[in-house]
Amino acid sequence: MTNSITKIILIILIFLGGLYIYIYTTSNPKIIENLTTMNGDLRCPNLLIQKGSQYYLYNSNIAQVPGVNPIQFNNLEEYNEFLEWQRGAGIRCPVLYVQNTYDAQGNRVYKVRPSVNEPQGGLPPTTPVSLPLKFTQLVDATRNDSPYNQNSYPAFDQSSYYVGSITPLDQIKNSEYNMLYSDNAMDPNWGGAEYTQALTDAGYYKDNNVNIYVP
Repeated sequence: MTNSITKIILIILIFLGGLYIYIYTTSNPKIIENLTTMNGDLRCPNLLIQKGSQYYLYNSNIAQVPGVNPIQFNNLEEYNEFLEWQRGAGIRCPVLYVQNTYDAQGNRVYKVRPSVNEPQGGLPPTTPVSLPLKFTQLVDATRNDSPYNQNSYPAFDQSSYYVGSITPLDQIKNSEYNMLYSDNAMDPNWGGAEYTQALTDAGYYKDNNVNIYVP
């Protein structure tokens, strides 16, 4: 009975604490998310376009007026001064930075940059999703010389030729991860030393034995 009352009191205290934090954060302007304006006004600039050395700050929510929208800056220093004034006044606008530049074919293009101070213009474009790895057959001269070197282990790839691709060896390796227990001590689902020893005693690795001919 005492434990039930204690749990009920604890739940009530947690609920009241969460309610207090919600009311305090929504009513206090100092804790408002820093990428919005304090008054929620739609007159907040949201697009910065660089053309040469000049910068143009647009507000796509209102009509364009020469000298007003966009706001023109002759250099980056002027824009940084305007940005400092905005932050000092409690205005923090999320701005998309776009740079007017040329591609490798000489065509004028617009490229989105992560930051006006760190545009990362020299970095190549990246793919947001990971591409599937290509399956590649092993090219091994030590095993592709029939009838010699049959049933031998693959040669050592010292040049990392198969990095970034899937080979038959990778498929064999990946199949062990789907097993409940693996006989490989390097796998996270390894069954342990006794499990591997039991497979050895049962002849699981008999095909891996090598007979050395001694005349």
